[in-house]
Amino acid sequence: MTQTVPKDFALLFVDDEVDFLETIEEFFGDLGYTVYTAQNGQEALMRVKEHLPRTVFLDISMPHMDGTETLRLIREIDEDIQVIVVSGYASEDLARDLLKHGACDFFQKPVDLLQLQETVERLRTLREI
Repeated sequence: MTQTVPKDFALLFVDDEVDFLETIEEFFGDLGYTVYTAQNGQEALMRVKEHLPRTVFLDISMPHMDGTETLRLIREIDEDIQVIVVSGYASEDLARDLLKHGACDFFQKPVDLLQLQETVERLRTLREI
């Protein structure tokens, strides 16, 4: 049973893989979420400032600005934004470091969309409490 998604619960997906972004946007859009995308850290920061999404899914390996720096700058804009790292290239040490610096979860690519959905729904429920 899918719950109704509040209109103000927006998601931002940041990844340099356009096919991944299109798949994610369609999947979460069909579930009723407002979905924004960005292909690099600079675009992500613009979207965060413009839309203040509740949750950001962030790739680590991107051109122009890596995910680690993007995470730090997102946390400076709004430390209540939940950042989930999704990467195919991160080591366990890097994942631990990102979690220490404010990421709330980490997924290794390829990701299971249903796992991402469960994580979003869990985080959304926790915010509503």
